[in-house]
Amino acid sequence: MKTILPVPHKQQRIVLLRWAAWFITLNSAVLMLISLNFLKSMSIPEETFAKVFLAFAYPGHFISLAFYLFPLIALAILVYPERKFLFSISIVLETFLILLLIVDSMVFAQYRFHLNGMVWNLLTSGAVNDILPITGMIWLVLGLAIAAVAVIEWFIARASWFWATKKRRPYGVPLSIVIGIIIISGQIMHAWADANHYTAITKQIRYLPAYKPLTMKHMMVRLGLAVEQPKDDLRLENENSSLRYPMETTKCPDKPAKMNVLLIVIDSWRFDAMTPEITPNIWHFSKESWRFDNHFSSGNATRFGIFGLFYGLDGTYWHSMLAEEKSPVLMREFERQKYRIGVFASAALINPEFDRTVFSDIRNKIELRQTGGGSVVNDRIITEKMINFIASTPKTSPFFGFMFFDSPHVAGHPEGIAPFQPELQEVNHLTLNNNTDPVPYFNRYKNAVYYNDLLIGKVLEQLKKSNLTENTIILITGDHGEEFNDLKMNYWGHVGNFARFQTQTPLVIHWPGKNPAVYTHTTSHVDIAPTLMKDMLACETDPSKFSNGKNLLDQSSRPYVLVSSWDTFSTNEPDRITVVQKSGEIDILDAFYRPLPGAKIRPEISKSAMEGMGRFYAR
Repeated sequence: MKTILPVPHKQQRIVLLRWAAWFITLNSAVLMLISLNFLKSMSIPEETFAKVFLAFAYPGHFISLAFYLFPLIALAILVYPERKFLFSISIVLETFLILLLIVDSMVFAQYRFHLNGMVWNLLTSGAVNDILPITGMIWLVLGLAIAAVAVIEWFIARASWFWATKKRRPYGVPLSIVIGIIIISGQIMHAWADANHYTAITKQIRYLPAYKPLTMKHMMVRLGLAVEQPKDDLRLENENSSLRYPMETTKCPDKPAKMNVLLIVIDSWRFDAMTPEITPNIWHFSKESWRFDNHFSSGNATRFGIFGLFYGLDGTYWHSMLAEEKSPVLMREFERQKYRIGVFASAALINPEFDRTVFSDIRNKIELRQTGGGSVVNDRIITEKMINFIASTPKTSPFFGFMFFDSPHVAGHPEGIAPFQPELQEVNHLTLNNNTDPVPYFNRYKNAVYYNDLLIGKVLEQLKKSNLTENTIILITGDHGEEFNDLKMNYWGHVGNFARFQTQTPLVIHWPGKNPAVYTHTTSHVDIAPTLMKDMLACETDPSKFSNGKNLLDQSSRPYVLVSSWDTFSTNEPDRITVVQKSGEIDILDAFYRPLPGAKIRPEISKSAMEGMGRFYAR
């Protein structure tokens, strides 16, 4: 028998909607109490303004999170306004949300990141038992917890009903206004902090699950509330960081056997685009160097590839490093040892925000953009600048040089430099499809790489001319790969998948005093920083204290490499690729990106990847 509201029929839905609003408001308080666990993991900011933000953002976020369920409950009210039914469905929804938040807080306490596809898969599959054995007692506790939450929710529903049906008092409207002010104020404060690089606020976001912060840099600049080039003194000092990077102070001698370091990166340089025909200068150079034939980038996009190269960290740390504007220990050590630094990039260093990450300590001392008007011209300009930099370097002063070429990214080259034909005259990505002949486009790309090889040859010649070749470690690699529908799945370019065509790139290293060699073991961008720190700068600190990588020459078994993208990542194993999707799904694929029927995740790989992705967060 249905329970009908003791009010006129036309007011049933109004009363129920009012009940739902109070029910969810009370539940937001429950969410806030549970989420105190997240605050235990963070250091309360010292700055007053940052504390004010936390005071607004914390309640505002969890009120918003609770109200995510309101549309579902409201829809149920409109369809079937029966109290017992609505109590039941609302209690189930809120119980699920609360339990999800509890699980997320437990995962965050262990790994310092929120629920993602890999964690969710472990929790919902038998594989979790291989990492955290679930005994009968744990299942009993879990069952009791669900029952307890459901009972609490029933009491909250009854209390909300009592309040919603009693004589109306003018509390709802004022409370709604206060809640609105709290939510809007927190978002505006974050928008200001993001525009002004005020990391004492932006670093707090990662502690709030599913938080979607407001950003509006351009509007803040137009309103005069932010400047486009903030000063370094707005950057957070290390002792206030939510990151634990490095895990301990790096110990390096003051006077190691200093050598110059020149790092040359070609945008979108895929693994099979280093041949005697495409890159004759680099190929000849590789005969006198180390060549790594199974080398992976740390990402399938520029920001994550360059990030891993300099930090030696998985690309999943990018967002946190950007929020706190932390520089890599490698660059800090170059500065501490008073290396002369020359940074010349064809593409602007403000997008991706390398001026706020890799070069955050020196962004006011380097050129953030070139003025050539395009990648082809800019590549020539940075070549000339690097040649002049090398020529003017005193022999008594070691240098670190960084070059970032961009022509292959846009498949551009000067007229008259096009040995590979037939060539696509103009690239229109809208017309590319699974039936497009990739050869003309690939030839245009190879011509762009060939052009960069010519420029790099000039730089290498200047090093030789200046008698610096035997005192300079020279690294040549790419930020990621580039695909031309190699998988026959209509993938073009990069960022689309984690197969080798988008993630594997050449690596050539000339190390003075070392014999040439060709290595076929698996290596990663995250290995480069710890190798330089240990073998060149003679740092005594265990590389695991500041890197996810290992020494490049360590040929021991490597179960996987982790490759990152915007909100997804993969573990690339010798026999398969496991991709964690944004939606939470996990795809287990073969080398050609086709699903592996019946394949299950490997718990030891998942556990290792999660440990690595959480290791450098403060606990």
